[in-house]
Amino acid sequence: MHLPQRDSIFVDEAGDLGLTNASKRFFTFGFLYCKNPSQLRKRIRRYLKKVRLKNKYPRHLSELKFSLPYSELIQQGYTVNQLDNDYSIHSPKIRSHCLDLISNYSDGIFAAILDKHSIGAPTWTSEELGNFLLAETIIVNIMNVLNLSEPPLIYFDKGRLSPAKFISFSNYIVAKDSYFAYRGLKLYRGCLSSPINVASIFEPCIWAADMIAGAFYHKHQNHESAYANILDKKRIGIGERIFWKKM
Repeated sequence: MHLPQRDSIFVDEAGDLGLTNASKRFFTFGFLYCKNPSQLRKRIRRYLKKVRLKNKYPRHLSELKFSLPYSELIQQGYTVNQLDNDYSIHSPKIRSHCLDLISNYSDGIFAAILDKHSIGAPTWTSEELGNFLLAETIIVNIMNVLNLSEPPLIYFDKGRLSPAKFISFSNYIVAKDSYFAYRGLKLYRGCLSSPINVASIFEPCIWAADMIAGAFYHKHQNHESAYANILDKKRIGIGERIFWKKM
């Protein structure tokens, strides 16, 4: 699948956005900015091929992920013991190498972290909450900081929303862009266009966004920041925003 070689933002998520799941306090979106994604795409795709050939990563997975999807792989015939002892043991090294590639071959990263304990009684749906987090972070924390001459393409994993919900989100982000312009809060030129749905198996930069989301989820959920620290030199602005912590 051929994608344009121009300024792009790629987005993926980690954790559970559902407000009723108290065991998973945090949810994160990872944002990857590339002026030209071709180099990162090539190197991450090559690394996936390498770890699969060395039997350090499940052959049934066509994309790199921060955390192995156990349920999906068990349905493919893997056992928990096999996943634990043959593959997960290699995850720390794979994560670190991927994050090094992102740090060396991207132009910026950002993470939005939702602390579900700060919300109180939910007054909106998970879809509404996710749309707000995405649009708010892209406009305020990424676009306003980068101040690009032309708005980038924005890519999301096709599996995140149903077609109808994706249309709703596309309308939401375009409307929010217009609202910020009307209020005089928009610090970049041009207008955001509708985001692009792409199947993650075809886009290695979505894998990179998953790694970013996973690194910051791990930092907040498990109180361990070594993975996120690898990305320090590529942070956009402050690099992360916690909702709803006062800025």
